[in-house]
Amino acid sequence: MFSALISLIFRLVLAVATVVLVLSLMAVAVLTVIGLLIWSLLRGRKPVIDMGRFQRARQARPGFAARRTRQPMGEVVDVEAREVSPGSPRLP
Repeated sequence: MFSALISLIFRLVLAVATVVLVLSLMAVAVLTVIGLLIWSLLRGRKPVIDMGRFQRARQARPGFAARRTRQPMGEVVDVEAREVSPGSPRLP
Protein backbone atom coordinates (compact mmCIF):
# COMPACT_ATOMS: atom_id res chain seq x y z
CA MET A 1 0.00 0.00 0.00
CA PHE A 2 2.74 2.41 0.97
CA SER A 3 4.88 1.57 -2.08
CA ALA A 4 1.88 2.03 -4.40
CA LEU A 5 1.29 5.49 -2.92
CA ILE A 6 4.95 6.47 -3.38
CA SER A 7 4.87 5.09 -6.93
CA LEU A 8 1.77 7.16 -7.73
CA ILE A 9 3.32 10.32 -6.28
CA PHE A 10 6.54 9.68 -8.22
CA ARG A 11 4.59 9.27 -11.49
CA LEU A 12 2.64 12.46 -10.85
CA VAL A 13 5.84 14.39 -10.14
CA LEU A 14 7.42 13.09 -13.36
CA ALA A 15 4.28 13.95 -15.38
CA VAL A 16 4.21 17.49 -14.00
CA ALA A 17 7.95 17.90 -14.64
CA THR A 18 7.47 16.72 -18.23
CA VAL A 19 4.62 19.16 -18.83
CA VAL A 20 6.66 22.01 -17.34
CA LEU A 21 9.66 21.13 -19.51
CA VAL A 22 7.62 20.96 -22.72
CA LEU A 23 5.82 24.23 -21.98
CA SER A 24 9.07 25.99 -21.14
CA LEU A 25 10.69 24.82 -24.38
CA MET A 26 7.66 26.02 -26.34
CA ALA A 27 7.86 29.38 -24.55
CA VAL A 28 11.55 29.70 -25.43
CA ALA A 29 10.75 28.94 -29.08
CA VAL A 30 7.93 31.52 -29.20
CA LEU A 31 10.08 34.16 -27.50
CA THR A 32 12.91 33.48 -29.95
CA VAL A 33 10.60 33.90 -32.95
CA ILE A 34 9.15 37.11 -31.50
CA GLY A 35 12.64 38.41 -30.72
CA LEU A 36 13.87 37.72 -34.25
CA LEU A 37 10.75 39.34 -35.68
CA ILE A 38 11.28 42.49 -33.62
CA TRP A 39 15.00 42.52 -34.49
CA SER A 40 14.28 42.33 -38.21
CA LEU A 41 11.68 45.10 -37.94
CA LEU A 42 14.09 47.32 -36.01
CA ARG A 43 16.71 46.86 -38.71
CA GLY A 44 14.18 47.91 -41.34
CA ARG A 45 13.76 44.54 -43.01
CA LYS A 46 10.35 43.08 -43.61
CA PRO A 47 10.13 39.50 -42.32
CA VAL A 48 9.54 37.07 -45.17
CA ILE A 49 7.52 33.92 -44.61
CA ASP A 50 8.13 31.68 -47.60
CA MET A 51 5.16 29.33 -47.78
CA GLY A 52 6.09 28.35 -51.34
CA ARG A 53 8.91 26.22 -50.00
CA PHE A 54 6.43 24.03 -48.14
CA GLN A 55 4.22 23.72 -51.20
CA ARG A 56 7.18 22.73 -53.39
CA ALA A 57 8.23 20.10 -50.85
CA ARG A 58 4.69 18.71 -50.73
CA GLN A 59 4.55 18.45 -54.52
CA ALA A 60 7.99 16.82 -54.69
CA ARG A 61 7.05 14.07 -52.22
CA PRO A 62 3.36 13.20 -52.39
CA GLY A 63 1.66 11.39 -49.54
CA PHE A 64 1.12 7.66 -49.21
CA ALA A 65 -2.16 7.72 -51.15
CA ALA A 66 -0.66 9.48 -54.17
CA ARG A 67 2.32 7.19 -54.73
CA ARG A 68 3.29 6.47 -58.27
CA THR A 69 3.54 2.90 -59.51
CA ARG A 70 7.11 1.74 -59.82
CA GLN A 71 8.50 0.68 -63.14
CA PRO A 72 10.23 -2.71 -63.37
CA MET A 73 13.96 -2.47 -62.67
CA GLY A 74 14.96 -4.67 -65.57
CA GLU A 75 16.88 -7.93 -65.71
CA VAL A 76 18.16 -9.33 -62.42
CA VAL A 77 21.64 -10.83 -62.54
CA ASP A 78 22.79 -13.27 -59.87
CA VAL A 79 26.33 -13.00 -58.59
CA GLU A 80 28.33 -16.14 -58.08
CA ALA A 81 29.84 -16.18 -54.60
CA ARG A 82 33.29 -17.66 -54.04
CA GLU A 83 35.31 -18.26 -50.92
CA VAL A 84 38.38 -16.14 -50.40
CA SER A 85 41.20 -17.67 -48.42
CA PRO A 86 43.32 -15.48 -46.10
CA GLY A 87 46.50 -16.16 -48.14
CA SER A 88 45.09 -15.18 -51.52
CA PRO A 89 46.57 -12.12 -53.24
CA ARG A 90 44.60 -8.88 -53.03
CA LEU A 91 43.54 -6.84 -55.99
CA PRO A 92 45.21 -3.43 -56.32
